[in-house]
Amino acid sequence: MAATTNKDLSIYFQRTDGKEFKMTIPDYKEGITDAEIKTGAQSIVDLGAFEPEGFALAKVTGAVKVDTTKTDVVIENAA
Repeated sequence: MAATTNKDLSIYFQRTDGKEFKMTIPDYKEGITDAEIKTGAQSIVDLGAFEPEGFALAKVTGAVKVDTTKTDVVIENAA
């Protein structure tokens, strides 16, 4: 069986009420740099386009690239 890999980028923000907000972006660009991620995440804050539960995003607090590889396990042989 072939393995599949998912590449997700999770960006963490602090809202203006102090609570954390996580945004997950699927299929991040191969070779994206930390600087590009920081710039993009800061742009999300600067644009003010997201207000989860009515609270604006105040600042970027972190980001994580999550690569998940899935491989099917054969349980039964096809007859």
